[in-house]
Amino acid sequence: MAKCDVKQTQENHGMNKLELIDARCRVEQAQAVLSVLLEERSSNDREVALIGAVMSLLELVPEAMEETECELADYVMRNHLEGKS
Repeated sequence: MAKCDVKQTQENHGMNKLELIDARCRVEQAQAVLSVLLEERSSNDREVALIGAVMSLLELVPEAMEETECELADYVMRNHLEGKS
């Protein structure tokens, strides 16, 4: 996973901070809730299939959001530095 100091970049450049971070956290929370539901519903094949389908749709979404956030921060930083040249 990519790591970057997005929060500091956002604060320094007036961006609306934490939107992607909040969204990523909500996806991760939804994945956790679905995991619990999956464990509790193991006797109902239809519910297990539906929960599994939603979980597979959410798979890798937090990682993609984090990567996008880092790319956005890099873009903002490049524009900021180019403006100072």
